[in-house]
Amino acid sequence: MARVRPSVTNSAATGPDGVLRFQNRSISVIRGGETNPYGDQTNLGAPLYTGIPAALAETTQTSFDGASQRQQIVRAITCEVPHWADILTTDTITDEATGYTYMIESMEERPGPGYYPPTKILTLRMRSGVTVTSD
Repeated sequence: MARVRPSVTNSAATGPDGVLRFQNRSISVIRGGETNPYGDQTNLGAPLYTGIPAALAETTQTSFDGASQRQQIVRAITCEVPHWADILTTDTITDEATGYTYMIESMEERPGPGYYPPTKILTLRMRSGVTVTSD
């Protein structure tokens, strides 16, 4: 039995309900480390899983900083994956559509409505200059 998706009519929705409606990406999970030809260790190993459906979005939140007396914009990259995805906080995630690589800062489970298993919510940080063949 498929889970009913929320309606799309409210385009002004905020938070996880506003940005994580659709699994709009496909991600790869990279786990482990390798040693380059010079003997240096790298935390970027070989792709372990590919083609995992995910909802990937950048969220923004505005907060007031009392010390500087101005508004601060806090940006975060949020990813929602199915409950069955075998992802650890030490893994590296690659967006297959854009090729961007992310580190996982935190992982939590969204409360599920009873029968349905909860999805995993990942907070990500972008890694720059990373490819599968890089150090």
